[in-house]
Order: sequence, then C-alpha cells, then structure tokens
Amino acid sequence: MSGKKSINGRSGVFIDFSNLFRSIGKKDEVTNEKINYDICYIKLRQFLKEQHNSPVFYNVYACVDTIPKIEPYITRALKHKRFLKFLSGVGYNVIQKDLKYLQNTTKCDTDVEITMDLHKFDPDIDNIILFTGDSDFLKAVQHFQSKGKYVHIYAFKCSLSWELKTFSYQNPRCNFTFLDDIKPIIERI
Repeated sequence: MSGKKSINGRSGVFIDFSNLFRSIGKKDEVTNEKINYDICYIKLRQFLKEQHNSPVFYNVYACVDTIPKIEPYITRALKHKRFLKFLSGVGYNVIQKDLKYLQNTTKCDTDVEITMDLHKFDPDIDNIILFTGDSDFLKAVQHFQSKGKYVHIYAFKCSLSWELKTFSYQNPRCNFTFLDDIKPIIERI
C-alpha cells in the first residue's frame, strides 16, 4: 500500500471482474496450488463502505457466456449467471458484456465500458475505487488524477502492473492496496 488517504467526498467503485477472476484462478507453477483467495463480496462491500465513506455505487463489469454449446461451459455459464444475480441482490450494479466466440478462442474485455463509465460518473464523484491491475488503465488513472480525483487501486500482488504501482507511488492522489494484505477481512470462507 502506498499510504495516501482519499479526499472527502463521494466515491464510486469500479470492479473489473474478469481481471479479478483471472487473478483468483492463478496457480503456483510448481505446486499447482491456488495463489490467491476467493473474495466474499458481502464482506468486500462492508469493507469499502468503512474505508471509503460509503461509496454511492458499486459497479461490477462482467463477461457472460450467453450461448454456451457444450459441457462444462453450459454449467459454468449457469453458475456464473446465478453469481451475477447474487451480486445484484447484495447491492452491486452488474454491467454485463457478451462473451465473443472467435475461431479457436473466446474474447471479452470490459476495459472500454469501465473507462466510459469513469467519464460518465466524473462529475458525480471525487474518489475512484478501481479493482484491476491492468496497465491498460494507466492513461485513465493519469487523466482522472490530473483532474483532481483521488484514485485507489485494489489488486492482487501478482496482477498489479508495475506501471500502475509506480504511478501510485509518484502521485499524491493515487494509492493502491494489495488484496493479499486484506485477505483476513474479505476472504470467502
């Protein structure tokens, strides 16, 4: 954590679920054991409420497979749909984007949707709470920080890009917290 405090004012939460999900699924190359932990989103919401003066919204940006064709993808898609419904039920705004099927792979990225919403909510918030380690967000973080917004990034150690980390150290209105460090508070047991 780089140690800077948010400014007084309204906060908005932007969660890059795909980035978080990939980080949670990472495994140790030697032991094949999971490196990170599962997050309890009820505990996370309470934690953010306490740490960031009750954010005015909690947005989760997620990819969904709307046309799975075979198992185990059908079962995974149904489970994911139920999970997103659960998130909606506990106070998160779930913004969904359809998974695209390409020739031999799938693709889904919500970076543009998150960045568009950062601009959309710019007049309404003073603090941006961003869950991602993706260096693609560096320009957006730089832009909003230069406009006087306070930006707090949450990411696992293994997924926080060096660009976001370095920028956070060098700028007074940008901070980060490793999710590894708050595991006892937000882990799903």
